[in-house]
Amino acid sequence: MKMTRQHFEFIADRIAPKLPWPSHIQYIADELAKTNPRFNKMKFINRAEQAWFDNNPIEEIDDECPY
Repeated sequence: MKMTRQHFEFIADRIAPKLPWPSHIQYIADELAKTNPRFNKMKFINRAEQAWFDNNPIEEIDDECPY
């Protein structure tokens, strides 16, 4: 099956934000690149990372010792 832009956009927008860490996006991009020679890996990574950070805000860690 040849994947299309619509498939890639769906994965970047809906699946990537569910990943535990944004570093997993690189692996997914490598695998998707095998499905379509016209796949723009950097465009996918940028879109997927933006979706991940929009849905998973980074919380400030309070690691101060009170003594």
